[in-house]
Order: sequence, then structure tokens, then C-alpha cells
Amino acid sequence: MSNPTASAHGPVSVVIACYNDADVVERNLAAFARQSHRDFELIIADDGSHEDYRPLLERWAPRLAHPIQHVRHEDLGFRKTRVLNRAVRVSRFDRIIFVDMDCLPHEDFVRNHVRYLEPGTVLACRRVNVQRQDVPAPEQIWRRGLGLGPTRLFGLWLRGRAGLIEHGIILPLTYEIGYRGILGSNFSAWKADLEKINGFNAEFVGPGWEDTDVDFRLRLAGVKVRTLRHKIVEYHVEHPVRVINDAINYARLEAVRTNRAVRAVVGLAEIREGDFEHMVYGVENKP
Repeated sequence: MSNPTASAHGPVSVVIACYNDADVVERNLAAFARQSHRDFELIIADDGSHEDYRPLLERWAPRLAHPIQHVRHEDLGFRKTRVLNRAVRVSRFDRIIFVDMDCLPHEDFVRNHVRYLEPGTVLACRRVNVQRQDVPAPEQIWRRGLGLGPTRLFGLWLRGRAGLIEHGIILPLTYEIGYRGILGSNFSAWKADLEKINGFNAEFVGPGWEDTDVDFRLRLAGVKVRTLRHKIVEYHVEHPVRVINDAINYARLEAVRTNRAVRAVVGLAEIREGDFEHMVYGVENKP
């Protein structure tokens, strides 16, 4: 059984890894605008999108309690680790939640990450798969929510339009299951723990194994990876496979494991001023 921490309130940074597909990004913004825990900032970690996010971010920023930060670099292929480090660099708060743009949060998503994240731990959570056609439009999400409760998910599952629906059930009690590893689309960590390992390893250029690398190095640094069931829910909008795991990255991972290297060779400490764009949308709201 897992107990919530004493620091169940307070600010947190939410980093959304993005690349194009502004349509689903806007749905993500709408779902975050409805969160029960309001004291968070959004940071868009943009891996060189050709689509212009500015109109979306300007439109949704007033509905959030803190300004939206937007970090971006040039599109030179899949460089998610690099742009995530830039997001960590500009983050204003001690706790950070990481999601992917195509994973939409349950309304208590932020609240439960904040509630159960303890110093020296990572929360590694999972996701439900749903079809894009079953996700409401952004304004509908803003007004009425995602509408993906257990009954709805079960009906979609019966029609072959949802998967892993067991990850979409929130229960009053929570429990910790055995080690499952970090899933990059749904995990949270303390910024200080990420700094211990020098953040994400930007040598991982191309898709695949970057989550496993972070997981391994955090555990080497003494950080415990925990997976809770039935508390922290997000909905993955299914799409054609966009990336295939890179064999070179697997070789990099094996080298890290062999050498038991805690710190990323190219990580947070190697960031230089001016090597990425940084925009801010919105002002501090005082509701």
C-alpha cells in the first residue's frame, strides 16, 4: 500500500513533448486546462515542429494558472532528449511531470502525481489506448471533460476501439505493483534527482531506448522507480507508428549499462544560452 506524501499540494512543472499534430496538441491543452490541481505550469518541449503552435498557446494560456513556456529547436530529426533537457532547464518548480502530446490527462492526473511523488522517487505510470475519433473536440473537453470513464472505455473496448483499459480505472485505494520501468509519456521526478544524472542523454539521437536509459541511470543514482495502479490515468490517442527503435541507441544503452554511467555525457550541464528558442505565453492569473 502506498501513502500520499506530506507535500500533496504546491506547484509543479508539466513538460509536454511535441512535434507537429497541432490538432491533438490542442486537445491536450484543453484537458490540462480542466485539471483539479491548478498550481502547475505547462512547458511545451517542441522538437522542431513545422506547424505553428503560437495561436494555440496564446488561446489557451489565459485558462491556466501560470504562463505556458515554449522551448523549441531546429528540426534536425528526432531529438526529443535534447529538447526535454531545455524544458527542464527553464522549469520553475521542483517537481516535473513528463507527458507526450498524444497522451491526454484525466482531470486528477496532476493532482495524483503531486500527491504521491516523494523525494528520491520517480512515479512511472501507464496509459489507456483510445481512437482519435472517440476523443472530443478541444472546446468540448474544456466544457465537459474527456468523457472516458470506465463504462465508456468498456464500451469502446467491446467494439475494438480501446485497449489496456485496466489502466483507466481510478479506485479510492491505491497500491504499488512490481517494477515496470519508466514510460516517457507518463512519469514524474524531482528536478534535483534529474540533475544528479545530468538529465536526459542527448547522445540518444533518433527514437528508442531513451526512456530505459533515464530509468537505469536514475536507479544507479539511488532513485526508486515506483508504479502505482488505479491513480494516475492518461489516454493515449492511437496513431500510425511514427518512430521505430534505433539499433544505434540500443548499443548506446548497452554501453551505459556496461559502464554503469550515472551522468549523461551530453545533458543539462552542456546546455548553452541561445541554442534553443524560448517563448512565454500568458501572464500570472490571480483568480
